[in-house]
Amino acid sequence: NGCILAAVLSGLNDMCEFCRTPIPDDDASKLAMVQKRVSKGNAEAINLLGDKYYSGTLGLAKNVPRAIELWTEAAELGSSEAHNSLGFVYCTGKGVEEDRPRGIRHWQQAAM
Repeated sequence: NGCILAAVLSGLNDMCEFCRTPIPDDDASKLAMVQKRVSKGNAEAINLLGDKYYSGTLGLAKNVPRAIELWTEAAELGSSEAHNSLGFVYCTGKGVEEDRPRGIRHWQQAAM
């Protein structure tokens, strides 16, 4: 999107998009930065944490139910990316019981 392009063009691509501090090299510090934003109710940070639980990255154990909880919270806060992730898991049944109508509803919300 335009914000990411502007950050890259201005040399901020190695900075946190929320607080503009340098992104640390280690997973523990990255996770702490994300959790700080999550604690403030930031929908995109909550979505990102859901992504990390789904993939088992950033030092977190893979935990699909926790990822779905976080994506649901982020979606309720207005994250279209979280709706997209929920649409994917419900339509494909990857990590959750397949529920195509529910997945399509999430994709429709993501498209709005």
